[in-house]
Amino acid sequence: MATNLIQRGLIAITGTTGVGKSQLAIELARAVNGEVINADALQVYRGYDIITNKVSSEEMLGVPHHLLGFVEPNREYTVQEFERDALLKINDIHQRNRVPILVGGTNYYIQSVMFRKSLITTTSRDPGLQDAGLPGVAGTREFDLLHSAKSDQDLWEELRAVDPLMAEKWHARNRRKVLRSLEVLAATGRLHSEWVKESEVAREKEEVLRFPTLVFWLYADPPTLDKRLFERVDKMVDRGMFDELSQLARDLADETALAGPSGDFTAGLKQAIGFREFGPYLAAKSAAATDADLELLRLQGIEDMKLSTRRYAKRQIAWIRNKLLPECNATLSKSVTAHPYVLDATDLDRWDSLVKAQGVDIAKQFIGGDQRLPDATAISEIAAKLLSEAKEKPNSVLAWKRFHCPICSKTAEEARDGVACEVWLNGQDEYNQHLQSRQHRKNRTYRKRLAERASSSGGNVKARSDDENRD
Repeated sequence: MATNLIQRGLIAITGTTGVGKSQLAIELARAVNGEVINADALQVYRGYDIITNKVSSEEMLGVPHHLLGFVEPNREYTVQEFERDALLKINDIHQRNRVPILVGGTNYYIQSVMFRKSLITTTSRDPGLQDAGLPGVAGTREFDLLHSAKSDQDLWEELRAVDPLMAEKWHARNRRKVLRSLEVLAATGRLHSEWVKESEVAREKEEVLRFPTLVFWLYADPPTLDKRLFERVDKMVDRGMFDELSQLARDLADETALAGPSGDFTAGLKQAIGFREFGPYLAAKSAAATDADLELLRLQGIEDMKLSTRRYAKRQIAWIRNKLLPECNATLSKSVTAHPYVLDATDLDRWDSLVKAQGVDIAKQFIGGDQRLPDATAISEIAAKLLSEAKEKPNSVLAWKRFHCPICSKTAEEARDGVACEVWLNGQDEYNQHLQSRQHRKNRTYRKRLAERASSSGGNVKARSDDENRD
């Protein structure tokens, strides 16, 4: 097995939350002399092991794991830091003639390691600035603080004045992405849109894949996965999740404990599903609410966490379909290629044959240098379907158009928490998938019934903020 591919190859495992990625990574590592590198943006942080679903030392079965629980939660860890750290780990693993296995559900982490995409990184870019090809990840805190007094709308207007192409891509309330585009200009003297154009042209001509890469997309059909995800939340509660939430309440009260403002759940460890959902419960608990009120908020938090987990899984699938697979397909004309395979993890009773055995066989052929890898579309019916639907290359960032869905957007009166929420989709692919989603169809039916009731009652019907139009 000591071939060139072991010296410079990579195995990457992606898929939705709760589908079994960590288990497969450990099984592969034990079979092919591998070591696991965590690619989950929340599992890099120390603590909160239940909410972030870290693999336990017992579950590791002796397999070395890297970049797991090593960052203090009082600072934000960026994708640039991950890219740097992961590449160092991969080089170290290669030097020891072992196989690096990159595993996690944070797909922009995985792509930052697999692909050379950031011209800004290799030229005059501020080292803390986010990759122009991966917008939306935190940049330098100093730049954010400098603009902290400006409203979201003011920042967006500022971006529109200097770089209208990028302003068209971001909603005015998407503060972080707007700030990143402004920061590119401030740090490099060039427009973000110019960097993106140059980067995309270079990607057409140059080798962008760093390593020959075997990609496993671990997939389970949504209805089955939903049930599994809901059960996992219940298990997290049984394992002591509410003890971690009590610790969260203490950390939120300590400005030095967690990165970012106490009410901001969009940065660092606080992005973990569960923190935001139990915000009302924690607030009521600190206010010495009655046991009955706390129990209602506790149950509501659990339900909200389950729904948020399901929505997150949908977003992960959309990213793999629309971004990761097309990026892999675009390497087929290059000398260094990525080989994506779909493993069907729907039926856990057949895990050993459909996931473990197939994955190990393919991995052994890959690291053994076999140029005749199995036909990925012949693995299963779902593999053939998902891979045949993938585009040959990714869409240009500058070709994105934002689409607003009035059916799924909610006014403050309609929203259960009293906060208005507009639904915007990035790009035609994402919008088309949204229109076919169960949630959109459900909301469309709800809106139709609401209009019919309003018509029959002379227009005096208020939208209801109950569960009728929720996931």
